[in-house]
Parts: sequence; structure tokens; C-alpha cells
Amino acid sequence: MVQFHRVRPRDFRDLTRQPPAALILIIVGFVALLAFHVDAIPFWDARVYFDCVATAVHKPFDILNFRCAGHPSVMYLWAWGITQYLWPWKPAALYAVNMAVGAASIAAFDGIFRQLFPKASAVERVLAVSLYAFAPLFVVHAIVLNLDYAATALFVVFLYFLLAQRFWWAAVFAIATAFTKETGLAACALAVLAYLIAFVLRPGLSWAQRIAQIRSCLPLALVGAALVVYVLLVEVVRHEGRGIIGAYAPISAISASSREDAIWNTNLADPSIRAFLVDIFVLNFQWLYAVIIIIAIGVSIAAVGPQHSDDGRLSRRGMFLTLSLAGLVYVVTRYRFSNAARYVLLASPVLILAFYHSLQLVVRHRAIRTTYLAGCAVLVLASNFRTIDPVSRSVFGTIPFGRHALLDMSSFFGNLKLDCMVYNLEVLYLGYLYGDVAKDIRPEPGTTVLMGNAIFFFPPDIDGRTYALTTDPGHAVPLFVGLGDVKRDVLASHVRADGGLFYYVAFPNTDNTLLKPLLNEYPLVAVRKYDRKGYTLDLYTFRFLLHS
Repeated sequence: MVQFHRVRPRDFRDLTRQPPAALILIIVGFVALLAFHVDAIPFWDARVYFDCVATAVHKPFDILNFRCAGHPSVMYLWAWGITQYLWPWKPAALYAVNMAVGAASIAAFDGIFRQLFPKASAVERVLAVSLYAFAPLFVVHAIVLNLDYAATALFVVFLYFLLAQRFWWAAVFAIATAFTKETGLAACALAVLAYLIAFVLRPGLSWAQRIAQIRSCLPLALVGAALVVYVLLVEVVRHEGRGIIGAYAPISAISASSREDAIWNTNLADPSIRAFLVDIFVLNFQWLYAVIIIIAIGVSIAAVGPQHSDDGRLSRRGMFLTLSLAGLVYVVTRYRFSNAARYVLLASPVLILAFYHSLQLVVRHRAIRTTYLAGCAVLVLASNFRTIDPVSRSVFGTIPFGRHALLDMSSFFGNLKLDCMVYNLEVLYLGYLYGDVAKDIRPEPGTTVLMGNAIFFFPPDIDGRTYALTTDPGHAVPLFVGLGDVKRDVLASHVRADGGLFYYVAFPNTDNTLLKPLLNEYPLVAVRKYDRKGYTLDLYTFRFLLHS
């Protein structure tokens, strides 16, 4: 078997057996950071996922009901669904599941680091694990519900058991990952392939030894069996007629004419490709990782002289990380119709591991290496709360949000500023501020609320009893929410009477040029600015007159 110069864990309990105090502190910090946002109400794609769970639990039980938007999400949505059987319409319960899975993933990442870098100092290990635990994309997507976070967290646990050569447990978590999102299956397959090439087919082993090691990996074939069962359930039981691939993955979301492009396109002139590469290698100070990786590649090419005694092991580790990262970059850049940064989240843990591997090659002095890691950790942690990365701001451009600025994540190819804006915790203020508006105006049924050009599952519903934001449609105030260019006759059918009030909410991520015709046509009663920690939202109150 492949040796990593340390005692291998024997079962799943080793993930949590006597964890070091520093790891416990990291996990507690991760959970505490998320606990401040358990009151967040889902919007945009997060609301789609929440509604998928709510719909499934309100039907007679069928595991296939937990598919969402065509994704093979039956495992993770079912885990979310258990909470909604117990605490219906409570998104905080879903966040709690994410916290628990995220905590297990952080522990697994610590285990991966110990496997791959047994000689690293404890301080370096703690800092590297912190880079994963507090990566802004990882943190915010534990709250903004999605499948990419779940697939990433489960993939890291799978990777731990793969490298620890506990293949039965690896198969269990590969299945969990595969039935969370289809890209999770691709990530697991790539990791297994990279593992075989780097560690099993390495020079120095006889074919008998290689075959023996490949045989030990046979439990991973359970993933294939699970896929067969799933496709049969969809195609034979449900008779959906999507074909083998369509039964597993939502390929219908990609038009037939675009599928070849989705498979083969690696053209760096394509703005969608460039946007995702920037998400992977630049966003939230990840350019600090990319710089070291690029330098390490140059150093490796130029290296001459006698080899170190452990160069063989280092080269195998480097090959595993290189193959895994390259494969993941390819996989996460295939669906490019929106620059939603969560799509590239799967590449993040391997990027961090590749970065540390490169840092060891580039910086031999431990004190300098530790200082660089510490600087990265501080900047990455701070990036959860503010958009401070000057390189990201320069590459993407920014949009104002009160006294602060958010990255214009749609700038590469001009999509609406929706889920692509979810790259750190600042985006949650959109919901918090709208909640302040709701509690202030206390809307009656039928109240008209207008906004700019981004109404995709937004704004959230308002509870008619407490005027807090809610996910429960049974208690939601029925409002008319529309774009700011609503015509006078349409407004007349919603505003209760001539002289009645209606509202325009100027969200910073929308095109508020639609506000101008309202200012020209209707009397402005008041403008109020809502403020939370320098993030602001303007509410315009208009009076409707049947005749201008």
C-alpha cells in the first residue's frame, strides 16, 4: 500500500478522536461565524433549493422527490428535508446541517494535510486548515443554500478516506457526494484517477504489487452500482425518458448546440472561461496562492543538481495535486451561463493543498513560510466581512453599496447581478436591509413594491403577523412586486385608490434607471435611507394619481 509515513486511521471515528485544540478552535470559529447569520432568509437560487426541500417534505415520501432542478441531489436534500419534517419553514435548521457537514469537512481537511505533509509544523498545518475553513466562498455558501457547498464538503471527507486508504468509507462518501451534485461525482472520479496514477502506478512497483493495490480499491465500484440503481429508478420507475445521462445530470439545461462547446471549450478568449479562472485563482486573495504555484512551476522546470532523498515522494504528491487541480478546473468551468462563484468551490480545497506544496518548494525557510501563510490567513478571514482585495477590485470592478463596495462579479459578460454576487458575507445585507424596510412600512395585503431588473426569487416574502421576512407562504402578505417600469394602468389595478401609496426599493445590485420615470410621473412622498454598518438601502414612497 502507499505509505505516507504516519499511522493510518482505522475507521471514521479517527476523524474526531482526540482532535488537537487548535483544530477544535478553528471548527468553533467556523460555526460561530455562521451562527451570526442563522436568521438569514433564502433568496435567489437559495430560495429555489429551499422550496425544493419544502415541496418534497410536503408530499408522500419518495426519495426521488428530493431531486432539485434536475440535479441528483437526493442524499443532501433528504438530509435537509429531515429538518423540515421536524421544524417546517425554518431555514436555520438547514444551516445547522451545513455547519455540521462543514465541521466534518474541516476535520477531514486537517487529516488530508497530515497525510500529504507529515513533516509540516503544527503552526503551518493550523494556518493551512484555516485557509480552507474560513475561505469566504466556503463560509458564505454554508448560509446561501446551494449544492456546491455540500458537494465540496463531502468531497473533502471522501478525499481524506481515499488518501488514508480506507476505501469502504471512501465509497460511502463518494456516493454521498455523487448524489449531492453531478460535479461531485466528477471530482471523486478525478481524485481516484489521480491517486492511481500518482501512487499506484508509480515507478518501482511490480505489476503484481500494482494489481494488488488496485484490488484494494474495489469498494469504490459501489459508486457505479449506486448510479445504475439511481438511473433505473428515474427511467424505469418514473418513466421520464431522459436517457442515461439525462436521468442523472441536468444536461437539458444546456442546449444541444451548446453541449459540444461545454465539453471542449478551453478558449481563454471566452469571457466566461476567464471569469471562472479569475474566481479560482484571484478572488478573495487567492492570487496569493496562484503566485506561489506559478513560481514553483518555474523553480521545478529550472531545478538542477542532486535530488533530495524524498524527491520521489514529493514528486508523487505533486503529481496527485497537479492532476487533481487541473481536472477540477476543467470540470468546474463547464457550465458557464452565469459567473456564480460557487460553481468553482470544488477546486478550492485542492488549490490550497497545491499552494502549500508549492510554498514548501519555493520557500525553504520555515519562519518565512509561516509568515506568508499567516498573512494569507488574516487576509482571507478579513475578506469574509469586507471586499478588501485590491486585485479582485481591479479585475472585476465594483458597485457601491452604501459606504462600501461589492465586486461587480457579472462584469465579464454582463449577466444580472444575482447569485454571482455571493462571494462573501456582505451580500446578506441585501436581505437584512429589506427586512428593515418591511418592519418599517408594515405592508398591507396588495401593497405595491417596485424595484430594478433582478426579481428572481427576490425580495423574500413578509410575514403578515410579525412583518419579518419569512419562507412560509402560509403567513406571507400577498404583495404586488414588479419592475420599476410598470405602466400606469397596471399600477391602477394594484394601488387601492387614487392617492394611495406605493414603494420603490433601490437595491444596489439592480438597474435603478427604472426609478427615473417614476420620479417624473408620480409625486414623491418621502425618501428614507436604511443603514446597517454602512450598507444602505433607499426606499422611495410615491403617491399614485390616476391622472398625472
